[in-house]
Formats: sequence, C-alpha cells, structure tokens
Amino acid sequence: MKKLTAFFSQIIFIFSVSALPSVKTGNSEINRLVLLAQEEVQKNIRTDGTFCAGAKWPTAWTRDMSYAIDLSLSFLFPETVEKSLESRIENKKVLQDTGSGGSYPVSTDRITWITAAYDYSLVKQSPEYFKKIYEVASNTLEKDYNVNYDGANGLFRGESSFLDWREQTYPRWATNEYIAESYALGTNMMYYSALAKTALLSRKTGAPEEETKLWESRADSLKDSILKNFWLPEKKYFAALLLKDMDTFTYEGYETLGESLGVILEISPEDSYRNVTGAVKPQPYGLSVVAPQLTGVPPYHNDAVWPFVQGYRIMACKKAKDAFNAQKEFNTMIQAAKKFGTFKENYVASDFSPDTQINSDRQLWSDAGFLACIYRILFGINFTEGGISISPFVFERNDSPLELKNLAFAGNTISLTVKGFGDTIKSFTVNGKSVSPDYVIPYGNKENYSVQIELSESEDFKDSFKADKQVKPWFDAAAFAPAVPNTRVDCVGKTTEVAFKPKNNGGWKITAGGTSEITKKNEIVLKPSDTVILTKAFALPENYSESNCIPLFPSKTVRAENTANTKLYEAEKAEFNGGSIAQDDNSYSDDDKGKTAKLSEELLKTEANASCYVKDFGKTEGEYIEFTVQAKKSGNYAVDFRFKNGHGPINTGEKCAVLAVSCDGKLLRRLAFPQQGSWSSWSFTAPETIYLEKGSHKLRLYTDRWCRTQHDSLNSVHIDLMRVAHIK
Repeated sequence: MKKLTAFFSQIIFIFSVSALPSVKTGNSEINRLVLLAQEEVQKNIRTDGTFCAGAKWPTAWTRDMSYAIDLSLSFLFPETVEKSLESRIENKKVLQDTGSGGSYPVSTDRITWITAAYDYSLVKQSPEYFKKIYEVASNTLEKDYNVNYDGANGLFRGESSFLDWREQTYPRWATNEYIAESYALGTNMMYYSALAKTALLSRKTGAPEEETKLWESRADSLKDSILKNFWLPEKKYFAALLLKDMDTFTYEGYETLGESLGVILEISPEDSYRNVTGAVKPQPYGLSVVAPQLTGVPPYHNDAVWPFVQGYRIMACKKAKDAFNAQKEFNTMIQAAKKFGTFKENYVASDFSPDTQINSDRQLWSDAGFLACIYRILFGINFTEGGISISPFVFERNDSPLELKNLAFAGNTISLTVKGFGDTIKSFTVNGKSVSPDYVIPYGNKENYSVQIELSESEDFKDSFKADKQVKPWFDAAAFAPAVPNTRVDCVGKTTEVAFKPKNNGGWKITAGGTSEITKKNEIVLKPSDTVILTKAFALPENYSESNCIPLFPSKTVRAENTANTKLYEAEKAEFNGGSIAQDDNSYSDDDKGKTAKLSEELLKTEANASCYVKDFGKTEGEYIEFTVQAKKSGNYAVDFRFKNGHGPINTGEKCAVLAVSCDGKLLRRLAFPQQGSWSSWSFTAPETIYLEKGSHKLRLYTDRWCRTQHDSLNSVHIDLMRVAHIK
C-alpha cells in the first residue's frame, strides 16, 4: 500500500510539474531545488484555489502572496495568482491583513497587492482585467491619501512592511500609537511602486489624461520625498525609519528589503547602487533583514535572514552589477535549503539555525524568492509593458549552458539557452535571427520562440569581485546595539528629574532643549518654563566615536511639564455629540473620587481623570467632541488624546479606530487609535504638532466617511481627555 501511495503521489508530482517550465543549469543541486521550490508552491495552494503563506500559515495573506507573486509566481502559477488576488478584494479595495494594533492604518502594506496585480496583468494581457485592477488600485490609494498620507513631508505613515512584530525592530517604548504615526522605508518604497503601476494602468485603460497625470505626479512626488527624507547623502544608503515621538527621529539602521527596493525601483541615485548593496557587512550566512541587531531581542526579524528578502537583494545586486554580493547571497540560499530540506520562512543569521521565535517550512515567498533568482536573475526574464525582455545575470562560472524550456505567456512559449558568465549580452538570437540586446519579445503573436544568448563580463561586473574595488561597509550587520534606555521620571517641586536605565558601560548621549551632552551620568534635572522641555538619551557602545558608531535608537522622549505649558482638557466637559458620559467606578478611593490631575505624571494608567470619560465614541458618522483651547502665546503646540481601545489584542485583529481632527473648522488630519489588548488602561495617541495663534481655538475630534474601516464600519473608542503642550 505504501508503494502504491508513493507511486500515485509521484504521478501527481510529475503531472503538476510538467505544466511548469523546465530548468537545467548544469548544477544538479540547483536543478533539484528548482523542483523542490515549485513543488512547495503547489503544496501551498489551498482547496479554494488560493495561496496560503506556508506550512504553519494556512491563511491567504495579502502581503505574503503579493510579494511572492511579484518575485516570480505571476508567470509560473497564473490561475492561482488570479484567484488569490481576487480573494483579497472587498468593496473594490484591497484588504489589509490582520496586524499590529488592529491592522489598518497601523499596518498599511496591503499596498503590495497593486504591484502584484500589475505584474499578473502583464501575463494575462486582458483589457478587462487592466480596468478591473485599475479601479481597485485607485480606490485603495485614494483611501490612503485621506487616512495615512502626510502632506507635510509627502510620505505615507505606517508600520515597516512585513516587519510586523514590533518588539523585533522597534524600541520597546514604540507602541502601536507611535508606529502608526511613523514612516517606514520599505512601506514607502511599495507605495511608490503602487503609484507608478497605477499611472501605467491609467494610461493603458484610456483614463482621462488629467487622471493619468495625477497618478504620475503623485509617484514622482513620493520618489522625491523618499530621497529627501530617507536618503543619507554621506553614507549613500537609506535610513530605515522616521520614528515619530514628540519630534521625528531619523533612525539610520539598514532595512534590507527597503534598501533593495530602492535600487530595483531606481529611487536610489544611479551612481550609488553599489553603495547601497554594500553599505553593511553581511553575516556569514546571508544579510539579516535589519542591521544592527537589537540587544535582548530573540531572533525572528532581529538577527534573522529571510529568503524572500534575499530574492529582492539579489535583484538589487543585479541592478548594481554587484556580482560578488549576489553570488554570496545566492549561495547561502542554496546552503539553507539543503540544510533544512525546505525553503524556511527564516533562519538565525548569527548561527545558521532554524531556531527563530516562529518558523515555517515551505514558506510561499521563500520559494518564490529562490525561483526569482532562477527565472529573473540567471535567465533574466522580465515582463514589461511591451513584452518580455531578457537580460541574464550569471555570477557563477559553469561549463554547461543554462536551459529553460516552455515558459508560457499570453499564448506564446519561450525556450531559452544562456551560455557564458557575466552581465553583458554578447550575442542574442531569436528563432535563428540575430537581434539587439534590448530586443523585446512581443505579447500576442501566439508563437514559439527559441532564444540563444551568450554573455560576457562588463568591467563593473569584474570589479565587484576585486577587494580593492568593493564598497567599504559602514558597519557589520552582526553588531548588536546597546539596549534602548528606559526612563524614570520624578517631579520634585518645580523640577523634573529623569533617570535612564539599565546601566550602560559606554555612557550616554543625552539631549535636552536642543543641546546634547556625552556623559557617564544617567540622569538629568530639568526646570520647565512656559514651554515644555524635551529630553531623551542614547545608550552608547563602549569605545564610542561619533564618526564611527552603529545606528542607535533613542529612549522615549520625556516631557518636563508644568501647568504653565501643559493643559489637560476633559472630554466629558467638552461639547460633544455621540457616545455618552461614563463614570469610572474603579477610579480612586472614595476620598479621591472626582480628583483631577493637572499634569501627565499625575495621571494613573488604569483610571479616568476626574473619574469620568466619554464612552463608545465614534460609532456613527458625524459624531464629535469639540474642545475650546486657550493659547496663551502664539507658537507650536503638541496635541494628543487619552483613549481606550480594548476591541482586540495589540498584535492582531482589525479594530483600530480612525478619527479626524480639525482646528477652527479646518481638517488637520485623521488619526489612528489602535487596539490596546484590553479595556483596563489608558494610552495617549502619538502627539500631533500644530501652530496656534494666541487666543481661543476650537479643536474637534470627529468621524467622517474616511474613518470607516475596510469592511465599511466604524470602530468606537473611549475618550478621557485631550492634552495640549506648548513646545518650542
């Protein structure tokens, strides 16, 4: 019986693989791994015909399937791709997966769907399909321009794409409230890709010219904003995060997916591609997805290699003609698949073990990442607007040619033979006829194409293997940064005493009131005036040098407040329509019921200020709470709201609330109120800085149509108060 079962499973395997192109590289191990990756993708097809994320992840996730489709699956598994993409549409918009703080708009990387759908549309070549996905893309992006786009800096807010276990890549103080208000490199790169693809779809579907130009200008504007805000001119790579607190801090860590996309999408300056791919020294078993690593955080995103990110990194290396790093990364991919017998979700960068916090076999995007290296790197297959271009990049010497047979697309098939080593096309023939290196095989001819290509090495390709020509890394990806400081705050009389912990042998860099000091003391005493004094600290590595230091996260910013610079406005005392005043029966002792805190440090985390709050606010459109604010002086004010959202856990779910904020009738923006895990404690939103002239102002918190969730509903929250602080 066992032999019979094995026989039938083999028949199924041969039948299913036979529908795919065949690959022969001259390396039997690579040939075997191609078959393994393709078989694993097939095992990740669910009974409803859509992709799941991997052996441990039976769900069809927007982000995972979209990256996998973009990498290679768009042309290898077209029927499953179309069903999978369709499954993630609701109300003609793309669905965000469940995620941090109740998902959208804390997490916003559903935007990857647009790039994946565009990729597949080139394979399908259907006018009706172009129109369908253009409508979905337009609706999705229009929602985001009204919810999580920041017109001030031209960037989109939201969590780092796929780096959605916040403690793994953010400092611990950065709760979902702060992540929702921050700006991530990889996420903005995918927004640029989505905008550029939407512009192409607009033109392809015959949309009005002004509509097409709008999408083109939005894409160009975002590209400029990414360069302006993330690019580090001296170091010639991108910062990983713009982390929002009382101010916006530029974290100069290296985020491998975002950096790779910057090269692939041609956002990085062209003369700096090699600087980007060589900016940090990889670990021996591949480059981790973030660098440096965070101390005290077990491997998952921290200190880990993800094969799908390796796929994008190798594509970036191709663009940069960085054959040396492409070869190293590809070889570690092969070693990992051989060692584990599957394409793992991830593995530990420092010891090459599979023992991360969570790991899965036959991870869909890991399989797709390896297949991208075969089809899109070695064979150089690229679907473009006009047809298929072919630009092989062969970084391993091989006596045997590379052979690809029966790649099907739009009624055509391609069989391709690649001879030689390098990145430059020496000769190119199609059906026996010599063509130019930039020749594109057109869609729609319904032909069988036999393609022969011979390669040679460019000087840049050769130089990438020479030690004296390689980019000097800024730091080692294996380095661990000191623990991000915690803070302890004591208000003593008219002073604020701030201590930073834990003990750090390298000392501290403490900033306060616009100045900074490097010191071995872990504390500072501040005397606030009519403006709030802000202070934070960096824990420095031993033998610290400002000119040669790994990137560091700061502590949370501490406010030195007094009643002259900060005021708390109670929601239940404001004018409101919606929700109801509720008594916090657990607040305070009988003697202290109704007691009103005057400063932030006097607030108790589990208790409503003055015992009362506005309950279940935001259930319907048109609800509002309007506060009357008196600005004693003209200047900048930090405004935030104390709230509860216990609709779900902090790391999953879809109950993040969105509320609009206006000042004197003018919309400022829409703000995220993430899930907090329970109804037991209060949190503040991340502060929004606004300019107020001296005098009276109306600040309104309200709901409108853009506050609706992706399921067209509204999520309610409890509102305790609004805090307004005068800052410099």
